[in-house]
Amino acid sequence: MNKVLFSIILSLSTVACMPAYVAVAPGNINYDGLIIKTDQAWNLAPTISTPSARKGSKVWTQDGILLDRIMIIPAVADGESLFTTTSKDQALPAFKADMLPNEIEELTESSLVKLFKEGEVVVQTSNLRPHRFGEHNGLLFDMNVAVSDGPNYRGITGALVVDKKLYLIFFLGAEPYYYRKHIDEALVIIKGARV
Repeated sequence: MNKVLFSIILSLSTVACMPAYVAVAPGNINYDGLIIKTDQAWNLAPTISTPSARKGSKVWTQDGILLDRIMIIPAVADGESLFTTTSKDQALPAFKADMLPNEIEELTESSLVKLFKEGEVVVQTSNLRPHRFGEHNGLLFDMNVAVSDGPNYRGITGALVVDKKLYLIFFLGAEPYYYRKHIDEALVIIKGARV
């Protein structure tokens, strides 16, 4: 009987110690100079559930990060990567302050391949176009992510360079339901971003 009780207490204490998602209330939020406005509540994923996120990055979700996510990556300096890795075998591409729009698109594509693990994903970007983020020119492009062992995703990325730093936001939603469910709000958030 004592062993059963001990197991239950241990299980409950383990669950209680797990980091929880935190509500993101509607309104304006500033992440390292990148101002994002949301008209609805989101859930901020705990850092333990996004180990590849670089310092300062945030991940929002409505239904769980395997189904939908908005990743906010502010203030990437020249020579830094969009994500982090502890693997010495997994070299991540680096941002360069003088990158052209198509090079930022390629950087995002190759970074996502590394994030999802090479050989297990195909990332395709398309429809590169200019977009004005407040006072700054930036770009938008669409993404399709085919994962070998999981759902396929569709999404959109917004990016701009200010003072030689890259500010990037992307949305990915599992096809077809979660993409359709959240794309309208994701577009409002991404297109309305300001530095």
